[in-house]
Amino acid sequence: MAVQTNTSLEKTPKSGSNTLWNIVFAALAVLGAVCWFYQLSKGLQVTNLGVYNMWGLYIVGFMIFTGIAAGSLLFAAVPYLFKLDAFKPYTRIAAYLGAVSSIVAASLFIIVDIGNPERVWLFVTSGNFTSPMFWDFIMLLSYMVISVIFTRQLMLVNAGKKDEGSVKPIAVIAFIAGLLVTVTSFVFCFQVARPLWNNPVQPLSFLVVALVAALAVQILLAVLLNKRGYIQMPATLLGKMGKLAAAFLLVELIIVVGEVLIGLYPGGGEEQAAFQWLVFGEGAVRFWIELIALVLAIALMFRQGSSGKAGSIVIGAIVALIAIYLIKSNLLQAQLFNPLITYPGPEVYGEARGSYVPSLIEIGLSLGIVSLGALLLNLGLTKLNLGNK
Repeated sequence: MAVQTNTSLEKTPKSGSNTLWNIVFAALAVLGAVCWFYQLSKGLQVTNLGVYNMWGLYIVGFMIFTGIAAGSLLFAAVPYLFKLDAFKPYTRIAAYLGAVSSIVAASLFIIVDIGNPERVWLFVTSGNFTSPMFWDFIMLLSYMVISVIFTRQLMLVNAGKKDEGSVKPIAVIAFIAGLLVTVTSFVFCFQVARPLWNNPVQPLSFLVVALVAALAVQILLAVLLNKRGYIQMPATLLGKMGKLAAAFLLVELIIVVGEVLIGLYPGGGEEQAAFQWLVFGEGAVRFWIELIALVLAIALMFRQGSSGKAGSIVIGAIVALIAIYLIKSNLLQAQLFNPLITYPGPEVYGEARGSYVPSLIEIGLSLGIVSLGALLLNLGLTKLNLGNK
């Protein structure tokens, strides 16, 4: 693989554009902080969450970024466990993405979803070992520690201070930790009163979606950093990543369609009513957009993965991320708006029973969290030697 030796090519395009992007990301992070302060002062009533749909954009953001962290660990570990030498120069970026940006974003999405964020300390002082949420907390903490150690080890190997064989033990740990993203699904599939979630296929779905999310973000980063001269990823490797993402998307499409067909087939019951709401009722528009996005992303990623062209792979990666958001959001809404047991009496706080749309406060706050993660990533790329040089 060619090595980038032109210092001007490496430095010149980065300094000015990096400063501009850092300012943009920082400004959006401040906007998110303002939205959070407003939410704290007024309460969660400024969101479009309610008695039924108590989980919305924040929880979807948590699921997606936890998936990106787990998938990034897997992406960084696999080349050292299965001798995929061509991908090794890019593992530092993947490990750092999991170590900082994704974990920070995932953690913040949980914190802002809690009406009183000081209760986060209860995970430490009063953790319930039988609670899947406590396992999630331990998992996020483990991801942070493992990713930081892994990133540091990879940097030492790149600097010639350690031999490549020393990376294998932490790579094994990172690989196992990445697979344990299935723990996130336990928060949902352990709820026996919610049949759409209480499904043994959910752990597999969470793992597949994590891999797709990480691959999509890695593809977008690779294309962007190639243009900036920070790395040199050949089109053939981009194509392989696109094909792999398409294969995982196909698995998720089969899972989604299978769940819907199984749920609708009985023609009655609580689970059938929820799928009826999702496929033909108030959630139908979002569901069919989800299916279209899945099929389109598969077609774009596989086709352009074969040709190696970056343009359509980028579009495919963006569409794949949209599909992932809709998969997780629709999974929440279909069950939350169709509970097994409804609350007695009149509607509470004018509760909505239709499709959930995030409020401007939720969108602004979420944009701020994502921007903070992007800022940390950009700073890491600027200050650390993470490129393939």
